[in-house]
Amino acid sequence: MIIIDAVDAPRKTDNAFTGPTIRHPDQVTLRSVTASLPDYESSQKEHGGLVEEGRKRKKGRFGSTFWRGAIVAFIVYVVLGLAVGVPIAVTKLRQENKSRPFPIKNAPLMGMWSAVDSSNPLPLQSLRESLYNHDIRCNIWNTAETSPSDSLLLATTRYKLAASGLVTVRSNISYDADFFTGITGSLTVNLNKNVQGEEHDSSMWKSCPPLWKLELGRTSVLPTRTPKTLDADESLSITIELLLPSSSSIDTFLTYLPLFTQQYGDLGRSVSFNRLVIEGTNNMISCGNLSGAQIYVKNVLASIKGTFNVTNKLALDTVRGAITANVTLTQTMSAFQPSFLSMDTGYSPINANVTLSMQKPVEDDGPPSFVTHVKTFNGEINLGIYHAEGTPKSILSLQVQNALAQSNVQLDHKFEGMFNIQTKLDQVTVRNHTATPATSPPKSSISSSSTSLPPFGPYGGPSDRGDPSGRRVRTVQYDTLSTSKAVGWSSLSIPTVLLPICIQVTTLETHTFG
Repeated sequence: MIIIDAVDAPRKTDNAFTGPTIRHPDQVTLRSVTASLPDYESSQKEHGGLVEEGRKRKKGRFGSTFWRGAIVAFIVYVVLGLAVGVPIAVTKLRQENKSRPFPIKNAPLMGMWSAVDSSNPLPLQSLRESLYNHDIRCNIWNTAETSPSDSLLLATTRYKLAASGLVTVRSNISYDADFFTGITGSLTVNLNKNVQGEEHDSSMWKSCPPLWKLELGRTSVLPTRTPKTLDADESLSITIELLLPSSSSIDTFLTYLPLFTQQYGDLGRSVSFNRLVIEGTNNMISCGNLSGAQIYVKNVLASIKGTFNVTNKLALDTVRGAITANVTLTQTMSAFQPSFLSMDTGYSPINANVTLSMQKPVEDDGPPSFVTHVKTFNGEINLGIYHAEGTPKSILSLQVQNALAQSNVQLDHKFEGMFNIQTKLDQVTVRNHTATPATSPPKSSISSSSTSLPPFGPYGGPSDRGDPSGRRVRTVQYDTLSTSKAVGWSSLSIPTVLLPICIQVTTLETHTFG
């Protein structure tokens, strides 16, 4: 520290101004221009408060109050939408139903019903254990040599069976025809003209063990045992003839006869089957006239033909064989489900006439009374559906499917309902025409061919050649009409209730329809 002497100290000059001057008050001059900074603790406390306040603001942005309000707004929106939208939708539907003379709201959906029962019996495989778990006794055969020059032997036998309960005729021959070379057979089922009772005749040209029989109470099983191998110069031909009583009712009749030709005579209504299952492979199955509640006929490489009268279900199934059938579907008074018909093949045509018979009145809004599925891949379909005499119009669901051939569906003059025809590689047509003979009933035709519209009658709708009195006019209306699709409905009048016959025809490629 340097202390200046008084001598060396500079003298203050007296520069006082004698005039008036302006001076700040003492309080102003003592005030500091720079604000004082807070201490460390105060600064930290102030900073912590700001951070906590920011967090509270972020949490409160979508708090419980916001979500409660959003839920209330959504509930109000839904209630208002239902209160306003439902009456508008109902009003529009009523207007559409009034404008459409043939309402379709009660129409059964395509594919809603199935003509194939998933619980079809597996005939014969289920009998294998019961067959071989019992004692098998050999029957007595009458053997005779046909001629000295012929090495074949003829063996015949005859015995009676119980024509009730379960009756089966089976063979241990499998589907492998090459494995059983040299073996052929035939089964013939006819009515027994002998009034004394039923008999079974069996004869075989044999060079192997004969026919075996097993009786299990009310169950009659006839297994035909054949050798697994035959020499090159050996052959086996089995002929089975089954004669049924002229008046009988059999609960279940099952056959499993690969490599056999099966022929059923004109049993008519004399013999009734609750369940009839016929199965073969590469030989024709011919049925003269069969009646029953459920009939299943299955083949592989050969055709199926016959006349069938069924009340519950009929299934005709083959792979490479044609199907030719005359079918009568009867809806009984006690029926609680539709009568089903299924015809399915692959590379062969289907020719069938179906007659619908009703024994009870039709419910206006009930399910279909008849369901029919017809399917093939590379074969022409010719299907005719008619009502039996005295049968009113019924509710039918029909589906026809083809791939590489023409499909032609003919309906009688009682047809009223919906149709849906589709094709990918050709054109479709729906037309109303008269039959060639004067006495034949007029038909409506649905086929896959060039598109054409039905002729129109005097009242602006298509002419009704299905009404001889001429009092009703057939109406045809298309919901969709193009070269590849025709969807619509047809009726003889403007009904107040729906009695539809639903038709669906699908094909990929068709030929020209003449």
